[in-house]
Amino acid sequence: MPNSSAPCFHTLSFSAPRRILVATDLTDCDYLLPSVIAQAKASNAHVTLAHAIHPSNSFHIEAGIAPYGSGESIDGDVRGALLNMCHQIEAHGIICDIDVQHGVASEVVREALLATGAQRLILGTHGRGKLGQLVLGSVANELLKTVEVPIFAVGPAVLNSPDHATPKKILHPVSLAGDFQKSVDFALDLARIYGAELTLLHVMTPEFGSKVSEHSLSWARNALAELVSGGAELARPVQFMTVYGKVIEEILCAATHIGADWIVLGDSDSPAWSLKDSMAYKMFAAATCPVCAIRRGPRVAVEVTEKTTAKATGIPVVEPLG
Repeated sequence: MPNSSAPCFHTLSFSAPRRILVATDLTDCDYLLPSVIAQAKASNAHVTLAHAIHPSNSFHIEAGIAPYGSGESIDGDVRGALLNMCHQIEAHGIICDIDVQHGVASEVVREALLATGAQRLILGTHGRGKLGQLVLGSVANELLKTVEVPIFAVGPAVLNSPDHATPKKILHPVSLAGDFQKSVDFALDLARIYGAELTLLHVMTPEFGSKVSEHSLSWARNALAELVSGGAELARPVQFMTVYGKVIEEILCAATHIGADWIVLGDSDSPAWSLKDSMAYKMFAAATCPVCAIRRGPRVAVEVTEKTTAKATGIPVVEPLG
């Protein structure tokens, strides 16, 4: 990680969190814990396992788990399951505790984030059957609209691979419009921490016309390269990809092509790239590797200029200030 006399917001708060909150439906232990353990060890983080008991006292329909026990046994059953997961995490030298609350899952998770001060949320979305898929439309989608910390989600299409816990290859799609530098810095920090190869991808969408010239794709690739021209000290050189097509389809295609272990999504002003328009939700549902979505925090000023290259391609150049 970079050394600096002043704290680095991305590195300390997001890329290397000191507290991690894990929202679990109690059925996701087998595929969720490897990621929790690897990420906690990478930054020596304190882990809190959180679970919401649905107010109906019947079953957690949002998470799609099997019915709870009856009556007063519910809390005990839930705490017992969480403590079992907690002990498995602690066996790796990680500090871990649990948080059980009655209420709607999305509200319980937001309250737990505030109470713990966690800087990352890990969320299992491997629902069992049709009910299980509802977690993508309710809990995860609701949290994407309100949570400022990165949400690391393991979706229902994720393939069982040990590399998903400790990534060797990270894909970060970049919009090149609006406030995108924050997520690029975050992806660079993750690549540095895990010694992973980072690929920056830009997708030129149909709004640019039915045909995009090779010159335009080359311009976009150079724009991506400028984002790391300061010399990021990474174990492997950053790779750059530019393609034409529909954003989500091309991201998924690129992830498969390079064998990405993680996909990192940032927010953007462009509708095709905006997390507010459920881009992250769609990626959670379809990606075959875990997806980490980071919403835009306080707006960072950017300047749009039209240089000679922009006039030649018809595409505005976006440059971070400062």
